[in-house]
Amino acid sequence: MTRTILPVKLHEQMTVTVDDIRIDGMGIVNITPTYPVYIADAIPGEKIILEVTQVDKFSGYAKVIEYLETSDKRQNSQRQYLIDAGTAPLVNLKYEAQLELKRAQINRLFQAQKLNVAVDTTIGMENPTYYRNKTIVPVKWQDGHLTSGFYRRGSHELVPMTDYFVNDQALDQAIVKVRDILEKYQITAFDPDSQQGAIRYIMIRRGYYSKELMVVLVSNDEIIAHEDAIVADICVQLPELKSLIFNFSPKKDYVLLSPNNRTLWGEKTIHDTLLGYNFIIGPNSFYQVNPKMTEILYDLAAKKAKLKATDIVIDAYSGIGTIGITVANRVKKVLGVEVVPGAVADAQLNMRANHVENAEYILADAPEQFKKWQDAQLKPDVVFVDPPRRGLTSELISATVNMAPDRIVYISCNPVTLARDAAEIIQQGYDIDGAVLPVDQFPQTSHVESITVFKRKH
Repeated sequence: MTRTILPVKLHEQMTVTVDDIRIDGMGIVNITPTYPVYIADAIPGEKIILEVTQVDKFSGYAKVIEYLETSDKRQNSQRQYLIDAGTAPLVNLKYEAQLELKRAQINRLFQAQKLNVAVDTTIGMENPTYYRNKTIVPVKWQDGHLTSGFYRRGSHELVPMTDYFVNDQALDQAIVKVRDILEKYQITAFDPDSQQGAIRYIMIRRGYYSKELMVVLVSNDEIIAHEDAIVADICVQLPELKSLIFNFSPKKDYVLLSPNNRTLWGEKTIHDTLLGYNFIIGPNSFYQVNPKMTEILYDLAAKKAKLKATDIVIDAYSGIGTIGITVANRVKKVLGVEVVPGAVADAQLNMRANHVENAEYILADAPEQFKKWQDAQLKPDVVFVDPPRRGLTSELISATVNMAPDRIVYISCNPVTLARDAAEIIQQGYDIDGAVLPVDQFPQTSHVESITVFKRKH
């Protein structure tokens, strides 16, 4: 068997120029046309000395030893710990350059699919820091203390963190207070090496407008010691607290949060408003994490959809009803379909709370429900899709196209799957209507949302 000869060796140092930035925010150096090496905190055009830290047959990883020439797009954020943990990989890239990078990445992915489409300038945030209304943070006993932060890339070492830079600062303060209370009572934390210990994560949600606070203790064990004392201390330390939840989510199930919630104190949910509508948010609810930009995103999606008062609208990933409820007053009827039972129950509550009478939320798998609607001769005018990062399935695309809506509005959080799905939607009789519009929901990170409208060929 012939041995593969790699173009780099482990711990080798070399002087290189950075070629590109990957979709996850890592810099790319093409050692050969087919062998990339990935480096954190490396901007295209920079000349660096790197040291190779990991190799396999297809690619390598490296760290920067020295910057010989830096980019004029670089800024020093004084927050290297965010780079180490990978939570804000673009924090040393000037914000205007972040916005252009995201536009360029969407453009390149469409070109790779041989789709000639215009991509508008990315809509950015006025203040692109401290914006997240939800965080879920691992904890671990390190050096004699219960530590909160994020794991260093590719390791079981927790990078301690008190200023996450992208969270609402009230969330960061709440994490520290809850963590210190758990430390006071010597509560065990899940250790990825021993696979033992109770608390896996502290999750905090906070209403942007309501200021209501939810704390979720995510545990590998079914119970924690000193529960009553911990609850009492958290209530004293967090006067904004409205909901304190215990979530039993054993590591063996490989989910961050399970549906297994127990209310320790207060309400099961908190409330917040979006575009003037009131929404009930539970521990497992999908609710966009950047409230200011979500209002812009949904408003722009509705405008780009060119909604009319006579339109029948389907929302294919309706969640707790955020999109459907916010467009209901512009259209004749909204039909939402969602596969998560708790989300459908929340959507129905949200619909009633907002006195929306022209919407209906159905618990079903979207492709199956689409077939039922088609058999019932339903003719939707607009279908909204806002899928998770894995994008749409071919089954859902076919089911959507078979109902022949005039417009499909695709809100994407992953341009890789968007470009792939766009090629399939176009193949099945649609054109992209206007430009793709990127919206920066996640400043300082490599993620980007975007809105693409597909119009049926007549």
